[in-house]
Amino acid sequence: MLNNQDRENIIEEIKELISTNDKPTEIEPSLLKYFDDEELISTRDTLLSKKIYLKEETIKWFDELYEKVKE
Repeated sequence: MLNNQDRENIIEEIKELISTNDKPTEIEPSLLKYFDDEELISTRDTLLSKKIYLKEETIKWFDELYEKVKE
């Protein structure tokens, strides 16, 4: 079971992961209290995986673009 500080840290990570254009997306705190520990961790992990995948795809896209422009 997560302690309150760990829960808050995960909630902050989730907020950062769903932010766009360096503008954080606010999550209604009253809704987060309904998330159990597993749901918070799963949400964070899923968002992190998506961010990593997107970053890898972006790098791949830039590599392909570079190769086209180089020619």
